[in-house]
Amino acid sequence: MPPESPARLSGISKGARMVRMRSRSSFRCALLAAVAANTLVPASPVLAQDQRRAEYRIEAGDLGEALKAVSRQSGKEIIFTSEAVLGLKAPALHGSYSADEVVRALLAGSGLVAQYRRNVIIIRGRPKPPRDLADRSAEQTDIVVTGSHIRGSAAVSPPIVTTRTEIESRGISDLGTFARSLVQNYSGGQNPGIAVGAQGTSENLTSSSALNLRGLGADATLTLFNGHRVAYDAISQGVDISAVPLAAIERVEIVTDGSSALYGSDAVGGVANVILRDDFDGVAISGRVGGATDGGDFEHQYNLVSGKRWANGSIMAAFDFRDTTPITAGQRSYTQTNNPADTLQSGGRQYSVVVAGHQTIAEGVSFEVDGQFSDRDSRICVSYVLSDTCRISGADIAIGTRSWTMAPSIKLDIGRDWQLRLTSLVGESRAKLLADVSFDGALEFVQKGVYTNRVRGLEGSADGPLFRLPGGQARLAAGGGFRTTTFDIDVAAIQQGIAAPYLDFAQSRTVSYGYGEVSLPFISPSNKIALVHRFNVTAAIRYEYVSHVGGVATPKVSAIYAPSGDVAFKFSWGKSFKAPTQFQSGQPRLAYSQVGDTGYFPPSPIGGSVLYLVGGNSALRPERATSWTAATTLTPSFLDGLRVEVSYFQIRYRDRVVSPIPQNSLAFAPVYGAYVNFNPTRDQILSALSGVSTVYEQGGGDPRTSNVVAIITNYLQNAAVQRIEGLDIAANYQLALANGDKLHLSSSASYLKSEQQLSAGQPTVALAGTLYRPPHWRASSQLEWQHGQFSLSGVHSYIGGSIDSRIEPAVKVGSYQSFDLIGRIATPDGTGALSNLTISVSALNVFNQKPPYIRTTSPLGYHYDSNNFPSIGRFLSLSVSKTF
Repeated sequence: MPPESPARLSGISKGARMVRMRSRSSFRCALLAAVAANTLVPASPVLAQDQRRAEYRIEAGDLGEALKAVSRQSGKEIIFTSEAVLGLKAPALHGSYSADEVVRALLAGSGLVAQYRRNVIIIRGRPKPPRDLADRSAEQTDIVVTGSHIRGSAAVSPPIVTTRTEIESRGISDLGTFARSLVQNYSGGQNPGIAVGAQGTSENLTSSSALNLRGLGADATLTLFNGHRVAYDAISQGVDISAVPLAAIERVEIVTDGSSALYGSDAVGGVANVILRDDFDGVAISGRVGGATDGGDFEHQYNLVSGKRWANGSIMAAFDFRDTTPITAGQRSYTQTNNPADTLQSGGRQYSVVVAGHQTIAEGVSFEVDGQFSDRDSRICVSYVLSDTCRISGADIAIGTRSWTMAPSIKLDIGRDWQLRLTSLVGESRAKLLADVSFDGALEFVQKGVYTNRVRGLEGSADGPLFRLPGGQARLAAGGGFRTTTFDIDVAAIQQGIAAPYLDFAQSRTVSYGYGEVSLPFISPSNKIALVHRFNVTAAIRYEYVSHVGGVATPKVSAIYAPSGDVAFKFSWGKSFKAPTQFQSGQPRLAYSQVGDTGYFPPSPIGGSVLYLVGGNSALRPERATSWTAATTLTPSFLDGLRVEVSYFQIRYRDRVVSPIPQNSLAFAPVYGAYVNFNPTRDQILSALSGVSTVYEQGGGDPRTSNVVAIITNYLQNAAVQRIEGLDIAANYQLALANGDKLHLSSSASYLKSEQQLSAGQPTVALAGTLYRPPHWRASSQLEWQHGQFSLSGVHSYIGGSIDSRIEPAVKVGSYQSFDLIGRIATPDGTGALSNLTISVSALNVFNQKPPYIRTTSPLGYHYDSNNFPSIGRFLSLSVSKTF
C-alpha cells in the first residue's frame, strides 16, 4: 500500500464582493428587538452626521412603510420592530427635509423614540432607556441582517446575528471560540483543538479556526470580512475567522442556507459575515488573563481600539495581542495512556491589526475602506511512540501564519433611490511550516513548507426601485465582477543537507460572474387584507465561470407569507455549488506499482502487477447542491419580548470530491468495480502514466514494461452524494421586572441528519451521529440577569453523543454538557481613573466536565473525540476594560 507521506508523518493531512449585509425590513428589525431591545438608547440629534436635505413626498398611511421609504431615499438604515409600528399611521409630508427631520415628523405623537447616528436611526417603543445604557454607542446594537443584495429586502433564510457585547457576555474572547460554540457548526476539521493525525482527517495545519456549517466542510462555508472575501487559509480553502480580533468587530451575521445565487462558490452550507466597527469615537483598552485549572491554555490578551468621527467620515483602528500556552496529554486525566508531551490543543502568539473608515467625498459620493493584518506562531508536538517525546521519535512542528487584506470601495447615489458601488480587494495568507522529524533520537529529516493563498477582485453593483406593486416598491440589485485566486505550495524534505521536493506546484484561477436579484412586495400591512398581513417574493440568479472548471448558474427563490403581525411563514429553494479547491485539482497524481495477490483483501483475481493511482485530478467538476428551507417565526403580541423561530432544512449535495475507495486494501471488492480496469491495453497503461508525476515501485516492477493486470483509479473524483436534513430552533425572551431588573433568555438547538454514498453502487452510510462526525443534537441556552450596572449570565451547552462502530460490537459514546458562569460590572461614566470601567469574571465549564470516553484502535490513539469535545476543562478568567 502507499506509504505514509512525510507530510502526514509531520502532522499534516490533507471573493466576489458581498454587498454588506443590510436590511431595514420588519423581519430583521424583529430580530433586532429579540436579541438587543434593551440595549437601544434615546434620541441624540446632536450625533446625526448626515444632514443633507432632500425633497420628500410621503402620503398619509402605514408608519412602517413610510419609514422604509425614507430609508431608501436617504440611504440611512432605519431599524424598528414590526410590533412597534403595528397599527400606527404616518402623516402626509411634502417638502424639503433632512433624514433626521423627516423621521422626527413621522414619529410625532406616536409614543416612539429614536436614536440618531451617522448612517443609522434606531426606533423603539420604550420612551426611556435603562440609565446604564443611555450613553452607549449604537454600534453595539445596530443589528441588521441580510441574505440579499437589495437594500430594505426582507430576509427569508433564518439568520444568526450576534453582537460583540453578546459574545463577551458568554465569556468568549475570540471569534474562533465563538464559531465552535454555534449549534449549527461542526468544530472538527480546521480548528486548533483537533488531534493531529489521530482521529481521521485533520486539517489543523495552521491552528486556525474555520466555520464548518452543517459539517459540510470549511470549504463549503463562505466566510466574509466586512462583506468581502479574503484569502483562503493553508490547504483546505477555509477562512480563518480568528484572524480578526473580537475587539474590532461590531457583530457577526450568519445565514445557514445555500446562498450561491447571491455570493457564488463555497456558500453551500451558508454564509458568515464579520462586520467591523466603523463608527467608534474614543479610545478603549482592555486586558484579559485566564487559564485552565487542569493545566495549559494559560492566556493573556491585550487590545487597544481607537476611533474618531467627524462631520462626513470616521476612522477606527484596533490592535490585539494574544498569547496562549498549549494543552498537552500529560495535563489531562483521560490521556494519561498517551505520550505526555503530545499536543492536544496548540498554543501560540497572535498579533492583529484592523482598520476601517469612510469619508464623504462630495454630495452623494463616499469612500470606504477596511483592512486587516494577522501574524500568528504556533507549535505542535506529535509523538510516534509512547515512551519518547516528539524530539526523540516524532515530529516537532512550528507554524507561522501571516494574512492581510485591503478592501477599498466607492459608493455613488445617482438619484431616484439608485445606488452604485465599485469595490475591490487584495489579500494574501501565507503559512510557513518547519518540522523536525526524528526516529530513535536521531534527526531523520527536516520538512519545510510554504503555503501561499492570494486573492484579488473587482466588482460593480447597483440597486434601486423598478416599479410599484400593491405592497410597495419592487426593487432590483444587479452586479458583476471578477476575482483571481492563486495557490502556491512548496514542501520539501531536507535529509543530510539534500533537499528533496515533496509538493511543489502553483495554480491560478480566474472567476468571472454576474448576478441579479429582484424583490416583489405584493402585499404589505397597509393593504389591510384579512389573513394576509404581508406577502413578499424574492428571486435571484447568478452565473459564475471558473477557469479550468467551467460555468455554473445558480437560482434561488424565496417567499414570506405573514397572516398577521404575530406569525410569518418563510420558504426558500435554491441551488449552490463549490468549485474544487486548488489543492484538489492541482496536486500531483501519484502511482504505485504493486503485486495484486498480496496486500489486497480480496486479492486480485488475475495474477500480476497492479497500477494504483492516487492524488489530484485536474478534470474535477464543481460540487453541486440543491437546498430548501421552511421556517416559521412567532412574535406574539400578547407576550411582548418573545421571539421563536423553527426551521426545517434539506440539502442534496452531489458530485462531492472524494477518493472513492476509502480503504486501499479493499480495492478488489466487487463494490469498487467501477474504479478497477482489468487487463488494460498498453495504450491505457501509458495514458494512465501520462498524468503521473511519480511512480513508486513496491514490488510490481516498471509498469511501462511489466505485466499490468489492473489499474485502480483512486485519485480524487466527483463521486459522492450527501443528503442532509435537520431542524433549527431558536427562542429569545426579554422580561422587565418590577424593580427595574431585566432577564434575557436565549436558547437554540439544532438537529442534524446526514448520510453519504461514496460512489454509485456503494451503500449509503450515516455520517451525523457517528464517531468523529457531527452529532445529531447540539444545544445552547443563556440566562442573563441585569441589575443596574451589574449582570450575571449562566450558559448551558449540550453536545450529543455518537455511535462508535469501528470495532464490533458498536457502542454508544456519551454526550457532553457544560455550564458557564459570567459576571460583569460597569462603573459609572465620568473622568476619574475608576470611571468607564468594565470588569468581567468568568468560570467556563464550572463543573470541569470531561469528554466522554471512547475506545482506541491504536496505542497512540486518544480516548476522546477531539473533533466534537474540547480538552480545555474548567477555565477561569478576569478581564478589565476602560473607555476614554
